[in-house]
Amino acid sequence: MLMYFFFKIPDISFKLAPFAALMATLLAIGLLNKNHEITAMRSCGFSLLRIVAPFLSVAILVTVLLLGCTAILIPLGNAKAEQIKTVDIQKKPQPLAFKAKNLWLRIQNNSIMNIKKISPDGTILHSILLYRLNSDFQLDQVFSADAANYTSEGWAMKTVVQRTMTHNGPVKISQHDRLPLELSLTPGDLKSWILLEPEHMTLVQLWDHIKHLKNEGHNVAEFLTDYWGRISFSFVTLIMSILGVSLGLLGLGSRTPNVTKSIGQALGISFLFWTSHSVGIALGRSGALPPIIGGWIACLMFLSVSLNFFLKVRY
Repeated sequence: MLMYFFFKIPDISFKLAPFAALMATLLAIGLLNKNHEITAMRSCGFSLLRIVAPFLSVAILVTVLLLGCTAILIPLGNAKAEQIKTVDIQKKPQPLAFKAKNLWLRIQNNSIMNIKKISPDGTILHSILLYRLNSDFQLDQVFSADAANYTSEGWAMKTVVQRTMTHNGPVKISQHDRLPLELSLTPGDLKSWILLEPEHMTLVQLWDHIKHLKNEGHNVAEFLTDYWGRISFSFVTLIMSILGVSLGLLGLGSRTPNVTKSIGQALGISFLFWTSHSVGIALGRSGALPPIIGGWIACLMFLSVSLNFFLKVRY
């Protein structure tokens, strides 16, 4: 159980960082206001940018760190945590083959393949149906195989039943112990693109997965929205820091270091952001918005509000 939460720490920290940054800036500005330190700095000729520079510098550093975490560390931690949850906590046996959700692939220009299960290392495909079409996109041949193995020579189907359609006569049926399978995907591709859930993929793996699906003619709106959403969320800490500093200097934040008030303000603003972000992601996944807009719309909205407040303080 402890190891499960240990590997979930990066993901939890990633999601709580914007809330923590907003609350911290509200409390810090409130403390500075209480002691009249901001007034003293302004009277000494300190510009607004110089006053807020420490806050923004830390926020930028944290943003870079979060971007690296969501790119590599968080998906690896989530994958490990999911494994611990399944095997150690739920006491389920390590599966011999993962379900691929009735995976469909288009291979070449005239073949469609259905795979029921894939081995954890990606080298064995179970329960295969291969549909081959002719130049008129009519069904020409159907191959059903118990499995396909990856060897040094490529993929090969085992225990194959071949059905060949004829125009006027009956379907011709033949059996083969082994037939080559023309599949360009490698076991590494299958592990990276198919076996992993999007939240368990690094950003590089997810982008490769998107390109592969797009080349195969599939709808990639859901994956593209998740891709841009993960990148955009890395910048929320910076946006919330700007907003917190602006609200504090405008007098809308805590003028005294009131923890309860700061937490309330941070919770309210965070709730509004999460609602906007969730709606944007849902609209992007459904295709109602372009994926990049769906992933970024909440950040852009809150950035515009934050900069508006900041400019009011500036001028």
